[in-house]
Amino acid sequence: MKTENIRIERTKSYGHYRVTGTINGTEVSCITTDSEAFDYLNDDDYPEKQAAAQAHCEMVLVLTYENL
Repeated sequence: MKTENIRIERTKSYGHYRVTGTINGTEVSCITTDSEAFDYLNDDDYPEKQAAAQAHCEMVLVLTYENL
């Protein structure tokens, strides 16, 4: 599956983050409670943690896409 434009942002609910991205041309959005994904997705100083955050976000988006 082709995953693009992954973003993560805080929601109004404490400890919940909205992950959005495009999978196979379809905009997908879901909620995660993984605060490390929020902290490290765009942090180039920690490449290993950034890769883990990217993998987590891709996984939750793909799971959401498969359940549409």
